[in-house]
Amino acid sequence: MRRRKGTDHPGKCRGELQGAWWLAVCIVMVLVTASVLCVAEPLTVSGRFGLDVCMIPMPTTLMNNVQLDTPTEFTQLKHSMEASLNFTATWDQVRLDWDSAMNIAGPERVILEGTIPLGPLMLEPELWFAVPFETVKDIDNFTNYAVISPGDMMFVKTRLAVSGSYGGVDFDGLFLIEDVEFPNPSLDFPGPEYTVQSQAFRYGAILTASAEVYDGVTLRSVTNINADGGTNAVKGHSASGRAFRSCSNDLWWNQTLSLSGLQYCNLPFWLRLSVSPCDDPILDLAGGGSLILDFFDLELSGSISLFPVDISGFSFTGRICDSISVGVSLSESLDFQSASLMSSSSLDLGLMLLQISGSMQVVAGTGIPGANLSFSATQGAFSGSMNIAISEQAGVYRMTSYTAQFSVNDPPVAYSLSVSFGRTGLKRATVSFGVVF
Repeated sequence: MRRRKGTDHPGKCRGELQGAWWLAVCIVMVLVTASVLCVAEPLTVSGRFGLDVCMIPMPTTLMNNVQLDTPTEFTQLKHSMEASLNFTATWDQVRLDWDSAMNIAGPERVILEGTIPLGPLMLEPELWFAVPFETVKDIDNFTNYAVISPGDMMFVKTRLAVSGSYGGVDFDGLFLIEDVEFPNPSLDFPGPEYTVQSQAFRYGAILTASAEVYDGVTLRSVTNINADGGTNAVKGHSASGRAFRSCSNDLWWNQTLSLSGLQYCNLPFWLRLSVSPCDDPILDLAGGGSLILDFFDLELSGSISLFPVDISGFSFTGRICDSISVGVSLSESLDFQSASLMSSSSLDLGLMLLQISGSMQVVAGTGIPGANLSFSATQGAFSGSMNIAISEQAGVYRMTSYTAQFSVNDPPVAYSLSVSFGRTGLKRATVSFGVVF
């Protein structure tokens, strides 16, 4: 197998791989034990089994292999089909969530999550299994998702979230072991294959605690240990919190303390101190505030930086006729930058409830770049919506997108149809069928 440049040899972390599996086994045992303890309680199961079909038009090719660069009424369609099963099983206060999907390329993912109360604590274990995917460009210049050889379902990560409250302090802990080399499905993968030998598991933890130290003043502490609040994803699923790629014995960590809700002369402000012993600078002190004044039902607010002292700008917000929201942004020297208008209202038509909304923006030196209109109607199990976007292009206002959606939710059956059009015609059509239980 070809090693990728800059990747640690996976053999250095075999102990971590074994530890990951042991933690995964422990989480499964916790879930099974909780299920056995609650077997006397009534079991409730709810979920959805669905089949989604997505269609994208392909460029039309004429005789002599001449490909048109303009849309045609009749064309071939690229198809994508995905079957998904999502359900929640509940025993008293114990809950088990299952998320799985399979598409034309084969299995995508199996995500197992649980919620288990344990005295004053709430435990939320997770197990992630997925097939590695990557994003590619096909011959028609369409973005596509391809399975990375050999395409096995692999153990990706295990996570355990612990939350609770004690003595006025709210705390959350996220402990995880994950494969930090697992391919990002939104990016191109440089290697020819991804096997179990390619995996590299790392430990990480994020500890958060917050408390109200004074009336209206909140102190918050965040400790990152070989992890941060970023996101790692598999095909169709993601969650915040990720382990670092380092496989050394050095312990990386940082600490952030923040105070919010402070006031001085009725000026609200906040302070934040970050300590990162492994980074430069080690200490970072930040702060900011806002200025809020009311003038004739219009609110003036400004953003202020304390280190160094700087005013980044002001904004006016208000309402007209209780249905139109107005926002005006000004520079630090009170020069006009932009304005926005948003409106929403509803009409009762007897058999149907109609919701109408719209938005528009004005930008200094540009004018009105575009507007959006939205209409939605509901009647019993039926609902429909239409969204229209109008944009300025080369000095001409054109309809740049049009989306219509119709859905019927009449348990145990639910189905919907969504079509999206752009400047060059149909962009995407999606048909969804589901059985709700």
